[in-house]
Amino acid sequence: MKSSKRIIFTQGGKGGVGKTDLILSLIPWVRIQGYEPALLDFDIENTNKSGLQNFYPEAKKYDVHKEGALDRFLDICDQNDTSIIIADLGSGAGTAAYQWFEDIYEDVEALGISFTSIGVTTNEAGAIQSILKWAHHLKDKVDYLIVLNELREPGSKFEYWYKTPAVKEFTQALSPELMVMRSRIQELQAALRNRTTTLQQIIDGEVDRPFFQKTRNVVRARSYQRDLFEGFDNAASILLPTVSK
Repeated sequence: MKSSKRIIFTQGGKGGVGKTDLILSLIPWVRIQGYEPALLDFDIENTNKSGLQNFYPEAKKYDVHKEGALDRFLDICDQNDTSIIIADLGSGAGTAAYQWFEDIYEDVEALGISFTSIGVTTNEAGAIQSILKWAHHLKDKVDYLIVLNELREPGSKFEYWYKTPAVKEFTQALSPELMVMRSRIQELQAALRNRTTTLQQIIDGEVDRPFFQKTRNVVRARSYQRDLFEGFDNAASILLPTVSK
């Protein structure tokens, strides 16, 4: 059996929509599937506690705007024991990503490397337009996972998403996988960020702070993580490498 390489990256579009929160749960899900992903943090402007490297110190941090930065994907593909690369791209990474795909995609595809672009949006026109802009540039070069985040509007019906004509064109043309990320109790979410703690660490009992050991917070962490894992399960075909005989 031979596995292809799968590169998963967040769209570096509108900031503050929950891209890193989503990635923090995707990593343990991938590990449960039996893969050890390589982690890259291209959000060089995000040096505070909300950057991927702050939660996963093993993540390598690079400046996406430096020449050849995204070639790091290909360097890691040379490692035979790495089948999945997960990268968090920061706001403003679009131009660099668009050009990289334009320059080398045809040759990369020939090597059996697949891409999944994760777009996270709240029920805001600006966030949705950012996803559409990425799709306009990347077209069918990647698979798409779109995450509707209830961050600012719990129980949102995402009217901007479902009623925008351009979104309908996008879904019909490129068939993105769709999932919802539930809103979280703000006290817990703030503590996660302030203490650079992940849901998985709470679930595994790896945090010695009493706040994270409270039953209600452990239960919440399990609930949030379970919902996200179900979404990843449904999108597994575009999140895991293709295995061939």
